[in-house]
Amino acid sequence: MSEQNKTRDLLVRQHEYFQYLFEQEQKRAVSIVGGAKVHIAFLVFILGSVLLRLITPENIIALFTDSTVGAMARCIGVLMVTLSAITLIGAAVFTLFVMKIWLYDRLCDPIVRLGQTLLMEDELEVLSKSISDFAVATDRNNRVNNQRATYLGRGLNCLVVGTLLSIITSFILNISA
Repeated sequence: MSEQNKTRDLLVRQHEYFQYLFEQEQKRAVSIVGGAKVHIAFLVFILGSVLLRLITPENIIALFTDSTVGAMARCIGVLMVTLSAITLIGAAVFTLFVMKIWLYDRLCDPIVRLGQTLLMEDELEVLSKSISDFAVATDRNNRVNNQRATYLGRGLNCLVVGTLLSIITSFILNISA
């Protein structure tokens, strides 16, 4: 087998590998956005069931108007309502960061690439350029996906804490009301 054929075979294998990596990052992006959609659905459920039904405006108003509620219970109630709201808003914000439009790399500009390919001398140079395009796009997309995953993790933490705080708050408000 000639040296040029060995080089070509190596480049073809590398091309296939980098194409696989690029496709994996695309699948990862779809998975992360899918997780964000689940977070949003759960957040809406929590807001609808816990906050709007258990933590009613009447309970919050009763904290300030009911003379039987002590100062300590009033402070704890206000603190818990505030913390619940802040953490659930944080969950929504982080989850929306995952969903926002990101600059996602495509492999290349097809028109520019066609012009470059026409100027290239042989198939090995074309394969090398294609591998380079896959490598650069995969690296950039990996960084975007890592940022998305970080936001999704922070959103999940806020969602869990906010849910627990909301449940505790609803018990405190219903006991003191």
